[in-house]
Amino acid sequence: MANAIVDKYPNLPGVKVEYEDGNLFSNQQNLQATTQSVLIIGTAIDGPVGEPVSVQAIGGPKAAEKLFGGMLKKEEIETGEVDPNTGERIKKTVKVPHKGTLVRKMYEVLRTGNEDVRLLRISGRRAKTELHAQDIATELTQFLGLSKGNVAFSKALNLETDARINSNAIEYIRELKDDSTILREYTGSSINNVILNLDTTPGSETIHFAADKFRPGNKLEVKINYSKRNYHEVMRSDTDGVLTQDPTQTNYFSSVHGFWSDNVAAGHTINVYVNGISIPQMNANGQYLWRPGKGDPAVTDELTQDYTAKEYEQGGIRFTSAYQQEVINGVYPALTSSVTVVADYFYYDEVMMNTVQTYDVPGADTTYELNYVPQPDAFRVYYELNGNQYDLQPKDASNPNGHYTMIFPAAGSKEKAKLIISAGATPIGVKLYALYKTNEASVDNPMLIVEGKYPGSLYGGIKNVYDPNTLYGVQVEVREDITPEDPSGKEKIIAFIKPEDKRTSNRDYALEYRTRELRGIRTLREFANYVNNDPRNNVVQLSVPDGAGDIPVQGLLPTDRPVFLGEWKNPATGEYELLKDDTKPVNDPDYYPWLGTDGFFDVTSLKSMKELYEELGGVYELVPGTIDEYELVKQGIYNKLENYAVDIIIMAEAYANTPIGREVKNEQTGEIEIVEDPTRNFATQLAQHCAIVTAKTWETIGVISVAPVKNATLLDIQAYIDELTAPGMNEHYMYNEATGELILNDDGEPMDIGRYVNVVFGPEVGLANDKIGTYVTDGAPVYAGLISTLNPEVSTTNQPVPVQGLRYHLSEAQHNQLAGARYVTFEEKINLNGTRRVVVKDGVTAALPTSDYQRLSTVRIVHATVQLVRRKADPFIGMPNGLAQRNSLATEIQAGLDRLKELGVLQDFRFSIFTSAKERVIGNAFITLELVPQFETRKIFASVSLRASL
Repeated sequence: MANAIVDKYPNLPGVKVEYEDGNLFSNQQNLQATTQSVLIIGTAIDGPVGEPVSVQAIGGPKAAEKLFGGMLKKEEIETGEVDPNTGERIKKTVKVPHKGTLVRKMYEVLRTGNEDVRLLRISGRRAKTELHAQDIATELTQFLGLSKGNVAFSKALNLETDARINSNAIEYIRELKDDSTILREYTGSSINNVILNLDTTPGSETIHFAADKFRPGNKLEVKINYSKRNYHEVMRSDTDGVLTQDPTQTNYFSSVHGFWSDNVAAGHTINVYVNGISIPQMNANGQYLWRPGKGDPAVTDELTQDYTAKEYEQGGIRFTSAYQQEVINGVYPALTSSVTVVADYFYYDEVMMNTVQTYDVPGADTTYELNYVPQPDAFRVYYELNGNQYDLQPKDASNPNGHYTMIFPAAGSKEKAKLIISAGATPIGVKLYALYKTNEASVDNPMLIVEGKYPGSLYGGIKNVYDPNTLYGVQVEVREDITPEDPSGKEKIIAFIKPEDKRTSNRDYALEYRTRELRGIRTLREFANYVNNDPRNNVVQLSVPDGAGDIPVQGLLPTDRPVFLGEWKNPATGEYELLKDDTKPVNDPDYYPWLGTDGFFDVTSLKSMKELYEELGGVYELVPGTIDEYELVKQGIYNKLENYAVDIIIMAEAYANTPIGREVKNEQTGEIEIVEDPTRNFATQLAQHCAIVTAKTWETIGVISVAPVKNATLLDIQAYIDELTAPGMNEHYMYNEATGELILNDDGEPMDIGRYVNVVFGPEVGLANDKIGTYVTDGAPVYAGLISTLNPEVSTTNQPVPVQGLRYHLSEAQHNQLAGARYVTFEEKINLNGTRRVVVKDGVTAALPTSDYQRLSTVRIVHATVQLVRRKADPFIGMPNGLAQRNSLATEIQAGLDRLKELGVLQDFRFSIFTSAKERVIGNAFITLELVPQFETRKIFASVSLRASL
């Protein structure tokens, strides 16, 4: 029985005591834990990117620490001392902790007793350089580009005097062949695809056609609808010149005729008189005293805004507030019911007409540069259309109507050979090719690409971005191998000089290869494969561009000096120098695009978090020509992991409530800006991935922390808790990964996926490491490690976590508030011997309060049961789908579920195996499970009574 005191904190587990008649109840559980796998997604300074690595498979934590670069990074610091000889400040190199999370989180999980940790590095850029080579080839095919169409051109419309058109005046545009056959027709909105705009200015009507829309030499047939105006003059002395006051809008005086003329150039002016007094158009301040028409909502300032077409169409005169002010000043008559208003004006009536006009499509010859000087005796130009090739004919004296002309450079000139294709020689947008032989090198700039073994600045970085001389990392050098027996220099020595951090001994200075000693290694491709598979190589990854793989390795050109990764050979000087992108600011990592980056992210930057979100979830773009069809153009980490089996995933690089940015266009400046996107959430993204993997591959849950409170004061902590527990927070629904829109179930409700993610509030925990000392960090890794060591039926509630302490402590009310909002919290308890331990307050998931999966233990029991059924059913795949086999399968599943019941994982269960005649034909069988999980003990109620004696 409960009362108000016991239920003060209804969301919290623990021992609940009530003093009344009853019995004292207690319970103990035996924690026989097995270890599940934990995948940590984070950052590091070394190691592979985008691929999960098992710590145990590569030799344990030390091997993993070495592979991913450890927790420390070398940096130069000033000692504060001055060199007496040079006067310069003395610097020394020290190792300091870096921003990478992967290795540190690995040790945090391992300290819980986990035996299966996997690591996945999110991002990073490889440092690179290029070693140039040379070769001679005989024949090549050069892609010239897509064929051009017409040049942009304009055509004046030949319309009658006083004709008027609007922006929709063009009924159609037809492109015609020489025989007047219609090639294509544009109507409606498609017209805007081929014209830039239609100038509707009376007397200057012009169509401006866009470039590359029509084939030069064809004709265009354009049908234009227009109206012709017939004008009529009304004098104030005429009966129609008298205006009538509107009783509902006394400042407006209507006319017999609407559609007043605005053709001031033709002398069509308006003159207004009130009681015989001429009223000027404007006052001395340039404000309109009257306007034509009864009113136009588009006019927001009647005193200064120009008259509109709608006002002219309405006719009549509307006096403005400026006129009323003149009335108050006694200048003009008041607009009383007895006032007389007359006007001189012109009005018109319209007749709709049309005309069809024809134009020639102009074009310009297109010049293409050939990569090499061709041999005249074997030259072919062609285009591809519908899988066929169509040759173009040369233009010469015997064929003046040919399609192209060749211009060869003068002897000794460095200019390129040029190919000029006549306008209209080919259809628009087809692929043009030139096939020819040459005596020059046929491979366009053959090279060997040298990159760091893994992404990271360790392989190619810079200490001071303002000083190009502070480069560090891997160096590569190619030099001629001249010996007394062979002084030709044809053979080469290729050396890859290792940075200090990658040397395994003081003698491990460089990898050096002599081409004369490489048995069976003849080409750049073979050399790249040989070096990449060399067990001594821990610094470079070689690759060869398409077409250059068969270049002899001896064709590598000498570098004249050791070249750092990050440098390139400047074609203007022929020297290697640090590659820069001057369009970027100096402190932008992309300013030096060939240097390596560690792939760290900044949780305080919306732009950085947008990049992280896309690195994880991928990038989708709208399919051209569609309005709602998207395609994945860049795979994310989660896309790659959809077929990867793991029990628990930790998102270590961001928090559940870290703001994420999105790009928007500033309408005023036209620039792209980054603003916060409230629809994106790292916890929801993790939950979605776990839900997808659970459905496709293996039952998986995610663990992620919330960001630490900035100031651990009582007021700030409570304010932060209030923020996190506000309505709508920590709710996670399945969404369309391309558009971000929520996916609804059959009842039209969002699909809750909170069961797949555990959001850890903390507080932050204190830990110690022999390399970085004591530190405070989020609790997701130790909580995930704890989960992995417990049996499915054992809840994390009240289980100890191996930490040294908490950053601050929560009150019971705060624990209750957070547990109600489905956050995992920690609390410190005092043991009987006076020592302190930190335990989990409540093992909740982020599922909605209405879900059956609010308890983590429930989720894990269901997952364990499904995995057992999968294991039992797997041997029957491929066997006959008959009654005997289904009975055997039922026996195996029964035995397995009975065992789970004996172990206390399940209270009860029921299952059935079903297959219809149709399903037997296609080889399907269905297993339906109904489970009663072993619910955890969350509250213990004790009743206490006092008696005189027993």
